[in-house]
Amino acid sequence: MSSWWMVRRDDLLAELAAALVFFGADPVEDPGAGELADTAQALAGEYRASTRGHAIRKAGDLLDQAAAELRAADRFRGTFLPQVTRHLRRVRGLLLRAGACLEAGPGPAAARQGSRTGVAR
Repeated sequence: MSSWWMVRRDDLLAELAAALVFFGADPVEDPGAGELADTAQALAGEYRASTRGHAIRKAGDLLDQAAAELRAADRFRGTFLPQVTRHLRRVRGLLLRAGACLEAGPGPAAARQGSRTGVAR
């Protein structure tokens, strides 16, 4: 049973790393929850400081919440994998909501362009 949970955790971490690329993160091959939390936190700061509209700042708030969930998952250090995957699934939902904020913002192309360059204004 524990090997199934490890595979599930690793798959979720890879999925989350790929999802963070949409927001401007650099691709990561073997991500850890702590590393993704740091990335999400940095992106959240950029998005929340944006002057490009409420939707961008809301996406930043959701990225900040995702970082908190990633930190919670990281605290377990793989000892209680069902709880780790629960936190990671929450992160997936938060990132989906953050992406939806960008799509509903002042213009999806502008939001994506700013996030790809790592600068959300």
